[in-house]
Amino acid sequence: MTDSDLSLDRITDLFAARRRRYTLYCLYLYANPLHLSDVAGQIVEWDHEASAAEALDERLAIYTSLYHVHVPKLAAADVVAYDRSDELIELGPDAEHVRPYLEQAAEIDLDETDVSPL
Repeated sequence: MTDSDLSLDRITDLFAARRRRYTLYCLYLYANPLHLSDVAGQIVEWDHEASAAEALDERLAIYTSLYHVHVPKLAAADVVAYDRSDELIELGPDAEHVRPYLEQAAEIDLDETDVSPL
């Protein structure tokens, strides 16, 4: 995908879902690639302020939504690369293009939750 394809409207759409933003936070914070289940576990900790082991139902719900909705949408925009068969995710070729917007979103998420994703 070229820079012109990743418009501000497209970036806004990608960042509209907290789980997509949190997925990107994970990828910027930790060595890539990551297993999708590990990303789901981290999102549980940020969203629910509980360990992934304590919130198994929430982790499964998050994992399912990442697998079926959020990661494919990020991958279609080339913001992440996703190996569905191995369930590995890493930053994609257009990830750096969205980083400034992600940093702004992180400030807002921090204000809303008092939990720092970055």
